[in-house]
Formats: sequence, structure tokens, C-alpha cells
Amino acid sequence: MRKLLVLTLALGLITLTASADLIDQEQNGASLYMAAFSQLDLAQSFQQANPNISGAGINLHAGTGSTDNVTISLWDALPNAGGNMLASGSAMGTEGDWVDVYWGVTPVVPGQTYYLVFDGNMTLGINGDVDLYPYGHVFANPGFNPFTQYDYTFHTYYSETTATQETSWTSIKSLF
Repeated sequence: MRKLLVLTLALGLITLTASADLIDQEQNGASLYMAAFSQLDLAQSFQQANPNISGAGINLHAGTGSTDNVTISLWDALPNAGGNMLASGSAMGTEGDWVDVYWGVTPVVPGQTYYLVFDGNMTLGINGDVDLYPYGHVFANPGFNPFTQYDYTFHTYYSETTATQETSWTSIKSLF
């Protein structure tokens, strides 16, 4: 009886955490070829709804470039306005597809404006649309010029942590 009680307690005490990257913000409209990476100083302002951000993605324009490295960085203000880079990630992106990058879970303040800065092969381009996203807009060309009536096709991720239960025979045997 005692061993059964210990076994029952062991099964209930061993827990781990698992996380999943889920979309927080997104603007999926892609009716325009918004910008080429060769224009430089490309960024999208946005406001995260959750208290962290774990990555971001952009939609690359079909027929422009091929496959190459894309870097997306998270900033608390634009680089030319004294901003600090909070996170950055790179991945191989192919024209006509989404390219997503991930970084470690980074705390943010929900509802505060942040900036995704895009850099990549000079032959690639980014899709966008006319002002479908209400919490930010496009910046492009040297000096991060604002284009308030436009948005890049982008999304951001947040990490949702959930408790899961795991039991191994080794941990159960160690109780006897």
C-alpha cells in the first residue's frame, strides 16, 4: 500500500514545461511589391499583444531574386533614432515564400511600439499592402523614411508555455 501511495505521488509531481511559437500580430495582405532589399533601411512598426516575442516572418515577393539569407531584427526604436536591438534571427528565404526567423523568448511590453528591421540579399523583395494593419507601418529607404499608408506582409510570434507531465521508469524505480 505504501509503495502504491509513493508511486501515485511520483506520477503527479514530475512536470516539465513546453513552449509553442504562436502568431501574435499579422498582416497577410500581399497585393503590392512593397520594397527591394536594395532600398536599404527597411522596417515595420507593430505592437505585440502578448508579453513576449519569439520570432517574426515576412513574405518575399515572387520573381524577385532566388534563395538567400534574410535577417529580421527586433528594435525598441528605429536604429537611426537611438534604438536598441533586442533580438535578431536569420534564415534562408526563397522568393515567393514566407521566411520565418526565431530567437530566444524576449520580453516586451504589450501595446508598446516596436520595430522589425529587415536585411537580406539585395536581389530579394518584400510584399506588402495598403494600410491593412492598424498598429504600425512601413519604413524604407536610407534614413528609415515612414510610409504611413502601407504595411509589409509580416507576422510576429510569441511563446506560450504550458505545463506538461512526464514520468520515466527510472524516476519511478528510484522511489523503491
